[in-house]
Amino acid sequence: MWCLPLGVKAAEHLSDHEVFCRQEPATACLDLIQQGLAQAEPFSVRWYQLKSVQLDFFFDKHLYEALAQQTSQLLQLEDVPAIFRTQLYFYQAKILHGKGQRIQALHYADLAANDLEQQFQSFADPLRLLELANLHSVMGEQAQAWKLLMLADSRYGKSKDPIFAFELHTNKALVQQANGRLADAAYSRKLALDVIQPTGETGKITVAYGNLGRTYQLLGQYGLALQYYQQSLRLMQPGADDVRRQMRLLRLSQLHCQLQDLAGARQRLRQVDPHLLEASYQPLYQRLQQQLTATTPLVQCDAD
Repeated sequence: MWCLPLGVKAAEHLSDHEVFCRQEPATACLDLIQQGLAQAEPFSVRWYQLKSVQLDFFFDKHLYEALAQQTSQLLQLEDVPAIFRTQLYFYQAKILHGKGQRIQALHYADLAANDLEQQFQSFADPLRLLELANLHSVMGEQAQAWKLLMLADSRYGKSKDPIFAFELHTNKALVQQANGRLADAAYSRKLALDVIQPTGETGKITVAYGNLGRTYQLLGQYGLALQYYQQSLRLMQPGADDVRRQMRLLRLSQLHCQLQDLAGARQRLRQVDPHLLEASYQPLYQRLQQQLTATTPLVQCDAD
C-alpha cells in the first residue's frame, strides 16, 4: 500500500462527491455513483460527470489504489472533455508524487498547471487558482503556491462561497506548515474550520477538525490537539471514513503517549487496524507498538 503526502489532501476540486451525494448517507455514496455510471451511456457528458465524481470520492476517502487504477485507464482515452483531462493530470501528478516518482509527477503537474492556467483565463474561476496553488505546493514549490494564493485572496477574498474560503484557508495552511510557520498554519486552519462548520458539509468539517488537531499537536499544544482530534472522530461514519479514521486513531495514540497517558495511548493503538493504514503511517504504528510495550516507566514519544 502507498499513500499521498500531507500536501495532497487539501483541494476539493473539479467535482465534489459530497455535493452529488448530499441527500444520501455517506456509506451509500459510492453505490449511488456506480449505479449512475451503469445507467449512463459510456463516454457521454453524464458518464464523464459521474466518473469525475467517482475519482473525487476515491481521492477524498484515501482509496488511492482504486484512484490510481482508474486514472491510469482513463488517461488512455482520447478526446476527453478538457476539464476531465485536467482532473486526470492533477490526480496522476499526485499519485506519482506519492510513489516517489518525482520526474514523472512533474510531467503531469506541468500538463495540469497549463490546463488550469488556461481554464482560469477563460472562465476566471477562483477554484482553478487554488487547484494550481495546491499542485505547486505538493511539488514543493511553496513560493509559487503562496503567490497564487495571495492572488486568489486579493481577487476573490470577499467571496461569500464557503467552499472557496475553506479551500483558500486550507491551502494557505499547507504552505505555512511546509515553511515551518506552525502558528500561522493553526490560524488558517481555524479560519477554514469556522467557515465550513455552518455549511453542514460533514466530510469537510471532519477534515478541518483533524487538520487543526494535527497542527496543534506539532505546536505542542496537546490539550487543543486532543479536543479537535476527538471532534473529528465523532463525525466520522463507519464504512465511509475507515481509512481516515485509522490515521486519527494513530495520532490520538501518539498524542496520549506524548501526554504520558500510556493507558490511553495503548487503548487507542489497539483500535487501529494496521491493514487500513496508509504506508507512510506504518513506521509510526510500529514505533508506537515498540514504545508502548516497553517496560521503562517513562516513554518518549516523538512528534514527527
